[in-house]
Amino acid sequence: MTLTAFETHKSWLIRAVLVLVATGLADGAVVWFAQRPMIWATLIASSLPISMIVCVAIPILREETRKS
Repeated sequence: MTLTAFETHKSWLIRAVLVLVATGLADGAVVWFAQRPMIWATLIASSLPISMIVCVAIPILREETRKS
């Protein structure tokens, strides 16, 4: 049976998309509603790498160590 790319990478791809969407929605909401949006928009956007590490990379590494 041949797997598609989505089936192969589904475990991290869905998490990564959810983090990107959540960050984009939070950034948009801040820019729309905050009085000084540039400071908050910068902080939210700059938190994206940390969010990816915490929500995507660490769980994937834990799965790999459990499998081996």
